[in-house]
Amino acid sequence: MATVTAAASAPSRLDRAGLGWALFEGGRIPYVVMLGVVFMPYFAQTVVGDVVAGQAEVANFAKYAGFAAACTAPLLGALLDQRGPRKPWIVAFMAVLVGVVAMLWFAQPGGAGLSVAVVVTLLVLGKLFYTYTEMLHNSLLAVAASGGSMARLSGLSITIGASSGFLFLIFVLLALALPAQGGVRFVAAAPLFGLDTASYQHLRIVPVFAALLLVAASLPLLRYARDYPPTNKSWNASFRGAFAYLGGLANHLKARPNAAKFLLARMIYADGLTAISIFTGVLAGGVMGWSATELLLLGIGQLAASAIGAALLARIDMRIGSKRALQIMLGGMILALLVVVGTAPDRIFFIPLDSASLAWDGPVFRHVTDIVFLALLLVMTGLTSGTTASSRALLASLSPASEAGAYFGLYAMAGTVTAWLAPLAIGWATKATESQQAGFVPVIVLLAVGLALLSTVKPSATAEKEEE
Repeated sequence: MATVTAAASAPSRLDRAGLGWALFEGGRIPYVVMLGVVFMPYFAQTVVGDVVAGQAEVANFAKYAGFAAACTAPLLGALLDQRGPRKPWIVAFMAVLVGVVAMLWFAQPGGAGLSVAVVVTLLVLGKLFYTYTEMLHNSLLAVAASGGSMARLSGLSITIGASSGFLFLIFVLLALALPAQGGVRFVAAAPLFGLDTASYQHLRIVPVFAALLLVAASLPLLRYARDYPPTNKSWNASFRGAFAYLGGLANHLKARPNAAKFLLARMIYADGLTAISIFTGVLAGGVMGWSATELLLLGIGQLAASAIGAALLARIDMRIGSKRALQIMLGGMILALLVVVGTAPDRIFFIPLDSASLAWDGPVFRHVTDIVFLALLLVMTGLTSGTTASSRALLASLSPASEAGAYFGLYAMAGTVTAWLAPLAIGWATKATESQQAGFVPVIVLLAVGLALLSTVKPSATAEKEEE
């Protein structure tokens, strides 16, 4: 395992170590999209058996996982700063994550096999250990690239992950979903391996494939990416140092007010972004009445949009700086969501439209409103991927390399500490208005508040003048 003592010792050009770091995203993003467009709709509609109750269970899973991560991620990050290497912990956490994801195969219709409560528990554990691996992976960004290429490398990792997920969902569509639908030319007459569609094996197998991708994507990171060197501290000394650091965290953040303000802003807007990723499939299926095939096509389109968005927006980031790039992205997200709230099969941005009017005479996305809704979701996905890349690049530039673990622990906490808020607000707004679109108004508020707080952050001159 390659090690490095400081970010400055990393070469300015992308090398095998940096590529190994970026390739790790190739297993993580497909897992997230698999949950959003394949497993979560299946879980809500078929395992729980009721869309409303299923959405409530999805909200519960996000809430519990958020609480658990908020209570543990900062301590874990501070502890690993005291210990040094991250890779052994990535191996341990990935082992748990892969096992949990693979067990979703046993989530059968109607709660047979695994009960709904057990499935929710697995989802909570999966989200928690996914957060841990995300935190450790992010903390290695400073040693994976020089300060001048962090935005580029961060964007590259998102592009790789989105491209991997795109190919993954194409495989699911052609090998599993379309054969299960039947009567489709140029695809097999039955799902791969003769999987039983009556018991939804063609959908339950998807998490197993996602688990295999997680393993494959870990190998380049573990083999080639640089790691922090051991500090040779004892466990007792490491725990004392971690608690001392967290105990003096207020003073640490007071000494770095811009990092503190950014973490607060990110805590707010990341909650909105997470809610969008979790509820997109439920929203599209419920509001527009899209089929499982259309939801898969949505997921494929989102991954393409994510790859393109990450690549293009990373260039914008390097040209104008991470803060200004984030402001543009969040503003665009707010505008897109405003249109989504006003769009349904019979209207676009609150303007009535003949719901019978066809955009084309094809098997999917036939109506004008379908096309508009799809375009809005794709734009939002592209902006979200850019936001993810620029957010961690900005934090990496604002935080000292020697404290990267603790800061990215706080970064993980900032994305999860209020993760219960958006699902709670969405549920409340949906019940109050009896409208799924109106239920997303709180998300717009969260993004707007996060954008306002971000405007108060003053990045360093170095961060704002990153070179290619």
